[in-house]
Amino acid sequence: MQFIRSSILRSYTVATEIKKIDLPTNPLSHLIITMGFWNATDEATLAEVLVFINSISVTHLGATVLYAESEDLAALNCYLFKHAPVLTHSVATDNASRQLSLIVPFGRNMFNPLECYPATKKGELTLSIDSTVPATSLDNATFNIEAVELVGATPTQYLKSTLKSVAAPGATGDVEVDLPIGNRIAALIMYSTTTPADSSNLYGINASKILVDNVEYGYAFASAHCMVGDWINKLHTGARTIAASGEVDAAHFFAIDFDPAGNDNFLLDTKGKSRVIVRNTMAVNEASKINVVEIVNVGG
Repeated sequence: MQFIRSSILRSYTVATEIKKIDLPTNPLSHLIITMGFWNATDEATLAEVLVFINSISVTHLGATVLYAESEDLAALNCYLFKHAPVLTHSVATDNASRQLSLIVPFGRNMFNPLECYPATKKGELTLSIDSTVPATSLDNATFNIEAVELVGATPTQYLKSTLKSVAAPGATGDVEVDLPIGNRIAALIMYSTTTPADSSNLYGINASKILVDNVEYGYAFASAHCMVGDWINKLHTGARTIAASGEVDAAHFFAIDFDPAGNDNFLLDTKGKSRVIVRNTMAVNEASKINVVEIVNVGG
């Protein structure tokens, strides 16, 4: 089997805009989005660099295949590939040239001909990047984007990743969020703004459980305090929370994982179900996010 790695956007000067790009037509393993930039005065942290990209989306004939804000895509990279995204040249020198790369995945493993996005016709599959030029943290960003096609692949399934933004509920306590039905769910990657601090030991999403047709399924009770610790199984480089370390701040994220062994044995199959929900116990009245990672069968 042959793969093709090619450039679909080269040294493009980024502005505050939504940049749309047609993707190649062969089966797609993944995209590599690299943003180059220069430090503005001192070292731009990972959090400051990620702010530059508001969101990344891939659509097929208008239907969403992937939608993520940059922080959530970085966390998805950690979950899938067991390493934090690469942020180069960690120095505080003004005008030092640096790069950040994010992977847009169409399978849980790269270069998997059985789990990738199927072949499409020209103009059907589109990448959109919503960006905002930061005022002070970095200078003169450019995008280089490459695609990895798997020529002749006949995938049986592909990864779909969509972000659910959950509004502040108006009070603390249990909040139910409906999950999509029809595919197998590999993970829910949860984001809380609030994490334990000097005067509090609470997370925004303090605990979660899963219910399928009103029956507890798998996660009868999962506290954020323990779930954050589960990154030990996903981040081989360690989960640190120092902003300048160049790693995702894992304290804000945890994954409700239905593929913990990477063998498909525990995927949550929602096909034929009436209702699948995650019930989050909110310790803080705040908005939250859920990245729903699904495995979609090709052909239904």
